[in-house]
Amino acid sequence: MLTATLLLSLAACDGNGVDYGGTTMTDFFPFDGGRDATYVNADTEGVPWHMVTHKVEPTEQVEGREIATFEYSMEDGTLLYSVKWSVESQQPVQIEGWADGTGEFTMFDPPLVVADYQMHSDSSVSTETGGYSWTSTYYGPEDCPVLWGGLDWTDCAHIRIDDGDGDDNAGPKFAGDYMFVTRYGPAWITPTGYQQWTLSDYNWDTGGA
Repeated sequence: MLTATLLLSLAACDGNGVDYGGTTMTDFFPFDGGRDATYVNADTEGVPWHMVTHKVEPTEQVEGREIATFEYSMEDGTLLYSVKWSVESQQPVQIEGWADGTGEFTMFDPPLVVADYQMHSDSSVSTETGGYSWTSTYYGPEDCPVLWGGLDWTDCAHIRIDDGDGDDNAGPKFAGDYMFVTRYGPAWITPTGYQQWTLSDYNWDTGGA
């Protein structure tokens, strides 16, 4: 199991940049340092194993955008899928590409827009790419209790990434519902083909910074 190294006093969501332009979405997608997380599925009998996410080092820099590859695996190391997330100051949050369990990436041209730099509650962005008609909706700030330390985070960002095929059990694995936390990333994930995965452990290695 991963070891939670962050002090619980840092756990509250803060600095989410709410102003006339809406919520600053880039605050919910931290890429700094090494990041690993463990998630437990709501269906503990049908899915008794844990899902582990791992940020691949180093990140890539492409035309001013920082691209971070996150791998989503079973706890025994079996790769489920990977996603290349990207952010840039005052620009949209995007997915540049993804890979299934084979590890072979399908890149998006144009990239899939997950969130504008700032968004208001119940607003959406749409992208035609990769053979899908994507709609990403920000439902607004919500509370998101998690298993890790019994934390009750507030003002988390609830986002749904819909691939437009009308089937929650088919399509790219990363599509689905997310609850993002500032400084941490996803508190829970409900990706294609699964019930909700809830954060149960976290490690953020800042490298001494």
